[in-house]
Amino acid sequence: MSFFKRRKDEPESDGSEPVLAATITNHVSSEIYQDMLRENGIPFVCRQEGAGGYLKILLGVGIIPDNIYVAEKNYERAREIYEAYLLTEPPEDDDGDISGE
Repeated sequence: MSFFKRRKDEPESDGSEPVLAATITNHVSSEIYQDMLRENGIPFVCRQEGAGGYLKILLGVGIIPDNIYVAEKNYERAREIYEAYLLTEPPEDDDGDISGE
């Protein structure tokens, strides 16, 4: 059983196939999401397309979005976490102030 490749002698789907749970462009939001996955016991892999991983190492923060992959069996819970915490924003006032005062 492998997280990235399925051998020919393995069953068709045992829920361990990686699926894309989120693509996050903001570095801080990506780190927060990864911490939430860790806290919930969901294994994940964070990858960047192309040379994004090298840029992240060289510059400290990548300009390429992070692709967060989880096992197929954990996808629903990972999406719930993503939608509950990262897709919600604090309400803004008419003048753009988010403090509520």
